[in-house]
Amino acid sequence: MPEAAASSDVGTYFGKYFLVKKLAAGGMGEVYLAKQQGPAGFQKMLVVKKVLSHLTESKEFVEAFLGEARLAAQMNHRNIVQVFELGEQAGSYFIAMEYVQGKSLRDLIDTTLRRREKIPADLCRTLAEQICDGASYAHNLTDTAGRSLNLVHRDLNPQNVLISYGGDVKIIDFGIAKSELSTVKTEAGMIKGKFVYMSPEQSLAKKLDKRSDLFAIGISIYEMLTGINPFHKNNIVLTLEAIQRYEPPPPSEYDPSYAPFDPIIAKALVKDRDRRYSDAGEIQDDLRRIVLPRPAERLGPFISRLFRAHLEEEQKLLFDSDRARLAAGGPRRTPPRATPPSASVVTVPDLSAEGGGTQLLPGAPARAKAPPSRPGPAKTGRPPMRPDGAGDTLVDTGSAGSPAPPAADDVPGGTAMLKPGQALPPPPRRPPSRAVDPDAERTEELIPIDAGGRTQLLGSAPARASARRAPASGKASTNIMTAEESEAAQRQAQAKLDEANKAVVRTRTRNDKRDELLQARSSRGMWIALGVGTLAAVALIVGLLFLFFADDSATPAARRARRVEIPESQSTPSPDPATHR
Repeated sequence: MPEAAASSDVGTYFGKYFLVKKLAAGGMGEVYLAKQQGPAGFQKMLVVKKVLSHLTESKEFVEAFLGEARLAAQMNHRNIVQVFELGEQAGSYFIAMEYVQGKSLRDLIDTTLRRREKIPADLCRTLAEQICDGASYAHNLTDTAGRSLNLVHRDLNPQNVLISYGGDVKIIDFGIAKSELSTVKTEAGMIKGKFVYMSPEQSLAKKLDKRSDLFAIGISIYEMLTGINPFHKNNIVLTLEAIQRYEPPPPSEYDPSYAPFDPIIAKALVKDRDRRYSDAGEIQDDLRRIVLPRPAERLGPFISRLFRAHLEEEQKLLFDSDRARLAAGGPRRTPPRATPPSASVVTVPDLSAEGGGTQLLPGAPARAKAPPSRPGPAKTGRPPMRPDGAGDTLVDTGSAGSPAPPAADDVPGGTAMLKPGQALPPPPRRPPSRAVDPDAERTEELIPIDAGGRTQLLGSAPARASARRAPASGKASTNIMTAEESEAAQRQAQAKLDEANKAVVRTRTRNDKRDELLQARSSRGMWIALGVGTLAAVALIVGLLFLFFADDSATPAARRARRVEIPESQSTPSPDPATHR
């Protein structure tokens, strides 16, 4: 396992790549905009993704990082970011990949919401088609033997979809993708990905296939049209419950012009994956069949207009990257020195000086083709010693007619043509040398003196500035739960589901609110009628009771009156028959 490498900062070199700007910090690494330079003015902008320093010792994260590189290297599609190199620098692994000059789909959705604009329906269809094209290629990818890799992205969301200013769509970040090439297997019960874009089977930590990514594509299309994630809730438990039970309203309830998308999104967001689309190509085919009004501008100009300020800033950054590289301690070129046009320059190696080098003699004329040398008198003395590293070898051509060089000439010249026994002219003055750190890296560059190109000066560049440690970013783009946390979240979600008694959660729309008002009015009228009927019934009962008791009270009085009358009639004396006689 390689040791953790020191974090390189912006404005420094990371291997052969010059880091221009820090773009982001993901769950496993830092992402930099970098420039690669080569001979004859060659340069290429690309992205360098490094493993985070504190994760370098983790075998699982390093294997996942290498697995991402191995997997991306197998893919070659216009809608998937290309990987150029997997390497190791100072004990840290890195990936060099394609640079997409543009913004993410997440930035596009947020910017249109902030500016109170809508993404035209036809542009949403264009974006979704390209996402489905890249996803279908990745899902059906095979190895060199023709065997399917069974790839599942598991984190296909607007943050991992890039849109260039020219209108190209690229899928990125296969860091947690599941495939047959993966050497790190996900433990049972572990959930990987963003919760609000998970499929129902992914939120339950079940075995996944490519249909899980199709559910995430359906959510992304819904969010492009409406600007709303239908399953976003206040906490993880409610989000998982919504993914399992919630049926979002169709996009046409937000805008009637989105009606052609309703059946496509409804089929992509089916809870049962057996009833869902089986391949992203099927979604792409259905999107191509719908008829939509032509937008006022195409995707590329639309993105460039929304992010015009960012585009100008990025272009200025790219133009100034060379200046930033030089200011950060890159190799500096030594300006050439002026030489008189009449002087020719010839270099002579020093065989006597201990440090070696080349002595430049001032004001020497151009060397002509010398005749065959003649033996001269033996030299009785040795030339005086030069300072270390600045000695010369004097060449005696034996030419008697060569003119002597000027005595005082500060202009750098060539090799002096000396007569036998002639004294050596003084060496040219040298500017005071600057103090250089002996441990620092030295860069030597050859600079031609004149157009003839017959000599070169060795200049030294200052040491490269030491790399500063980049602060580690705590923002991660991927949520990974352990088996215990996943089991606890599932228990909480199951408890919520049990309490709901399998009730389907519904969202109150305008039609629902209207129905609720009508139902409330009808129920209010029913209660009023029921109350009136109850009061009438009570009044009727009271009246009947009153009549009943009134008749009952009158009957005994009449009976008593009859009883009084009967005795009086009986007490009347009857005529005596004896009296009549």
